[in-house]
Amino acid sequence: GTVEAPPAQHREGEPLTHVVVVVEYKEPVEVLERTVESIAAQTDVDSRPIVVMAAEARDPERHAAAAAMQTVAGDRIQRFIMTEHKLTEGETVGKHSNENVAVREVYRQLVEEEGMDPFEVMMTVVDADSLLSTSYLAHVEAAFNKQLDGRRLVYSGPLNTYRNFADAGLLVQMYEIMRCNTDTFHDPLKCYYPQSNYSLSLGFIAELGYWSIDTMPEDVHTAAKAMVNNFGSLSTVAIPALICNDLVENYGDRYTQAKRHQWGITEMAWHFALAKHMNLSFSSWWAVFGAENRRAGSFFSCAQIFASFIVLPSAGVYAGLYWDTLNPNIQAYVYIYFASMLFQWIIFWVQEAFLWRHLLHQFPIEHPSPLRWLILVLLSPVWHVLTTLSFFVVPTIHCLYHVTFVGELGYVCAPKGEVQKTEGREDKK
Repeated sequence: GTVEAPPAQHREGEPLTHVVVVVEYKEPVEVLERTVESIAAQTDVDSRPIVVMAAEARDPERHAAAAAMQTVAGDRIQRFIMTEHKLTEGETVGKHSNENVAVREVYRQLVEEEGMDPFEVMMTVVDADSLLSTSYLAHVEAAFNKQLDGRRLVYSGPLNTYRNFADAGLLVQMYEIMRCNTDTFHDPLKCYYPQSNYSLSLGFIAELGYWSIDTMPEDVHTAAKAMVNNFGSLSTVAIPALICNDLVENYGDRYTQAKRHQWGITEMAWHFALAKHMNLSFSSWWAVFGAENRRAGSFFSCAQIFASFIVLPSAGVYAGLYWDTLNPNIQAYVYIYFASMLFQWIIFWVQEAFLWRHLLHQFPIEHPSPLRWLILVLLSPVWHVLTTLSFFVVPTIHCLYHVTFVGELGYVCAPKGEVQKTEGREDKK
């Protein structure tokens, strides 16, 4: 249930207490050590961060992993907290239920026992394989202080999954480029959504009732709850600091991850339920519902992409067969369309070149060979179609079938980093 946070008035210029929650289950120790090192190395913040290891009680190696993380962090962090999540009735397995327990424990310790103002505590939730930019927390705090009232907003940096980029196949590489490029160079006039890693005040997440214990797409769902709380206003603030994660190298594992990502289409049902069960004005509900419709990966955006895979090839075949009979104005429209596609292709790769050259040098990224880059760039229109089919269209259809005829989707953590290269690893289910 919802825990009502006490009222607070943020004092301008007062430093925030930063708490970083690392959600993990059976992650390799070296991955967790790398993550906590990036947290401990944060600069330009007035106090050392608190690190929370959100572990699952069914992970037999959790205590050893926690000890290794504490050794790496040393005295560069304020304190280290390990929480243990035990699955209870009504919960589904996943990041959402784990972080829900972890942050409730943080609230108990910092607010109820120590009397901290929950709106002066900034929670940052990250995946186990996250490498934070050294100025990430400083950017979060700066964005918080720039708002008229930053207490009830979500803060998120661009998605990036390039750390082990060189180890993936062409299709996986191209799809991750598409995902990260879209998020990094997003339209500033559209509603922005967090993906995987994001920050919000402890007081705000308490007001929202923490995380829903049965909702797998916890990032977009939390952003939607924030919009409802704020009467339909845009509630996610984009910050210019990166967190670099691992991509899933294996095609089969990446498809499994794509199904989990596309489970976000089920958010549409929750948005319809809002109209019936929440006492919202129509304008407030419509603002939230409209933002969901426009979100990349939502049910309606998926329907638009499905339609384009039918309409565009059909129109292309027709234009090719009957080109000489087409009206000159229609021919001009076709030329303009292809010119715009060429322009977008050029802009896309200029953006990627800027990203790799000027922003990613701070991370230990595995770079592909020049030949691989050449194949990716020159044949990107082909890869775009194939990857969209492989990791978007087909997984979405799979999810629609699953939600209609099967029920809940089992949460599977895809292997990341060096663990992808090992044999005999137990599936993390």
